[in-house]
Amino acid sequence: MRHRITVSSNPRMILLFLIVIALPAAGILLLIFAGTVLGIIALAAAAYLDYSMLRFFRNHMKSWVESSDSELKCRMPDGELLVFPWDQITAAGYCRQERGRPFLFVYRSTGDKLVTIPQEYGDFQALVSTIERHTDFQQLSLGSDETIEERLKRMLEIEPAVDEAENGKN
Repeated sequence: MRHRITVSSNPRMILLFLIVIALPAAGILLLIFAGTVLGIIALAAAAYLDYSMLRFFRNHMKSWVESSDSELKCRMPDGELLVFPWDQITAAGYCRQERGRPFLFVYRSTGDKLVTIPQEYGDFQALVSTIERHTDFQQLSLGSDETIEERLKRMLEIEPAVDEAENGKN
């Protein structure tokens, strides 16, 4: 089953559209009331910000998570495709944060790959059930200054990568 971020699964995306409309409108108002130079600068800034936000939106809307009987595939917003065969997943679960939104996480020690899946993906509960069925599912709560990476390092006793430069100093 394929899960995507949609406007119905993430209504906050509507705010992005409102901002995209408001920025050029503010630039036009500045052009009319504050003068040509300031208006042109404001319009250029609005165009750049609109371009950046629309690219962000498009990339996130193209991302997806797909589950099958054999694996979990994730198309990341940057275009990277991560594949997690169920039998190679080291840790997976649902994570709540003291500050922030809850998310799913899937970690594979081979290749040191971690993906976090926010609840903005459509049919999120079905995805939770699928991951729960195929993995040793865990429920975690993170402290305000703790990241999922730090927690996994402690849980799995993963040694931090040693820099080549540090090796040369020893």
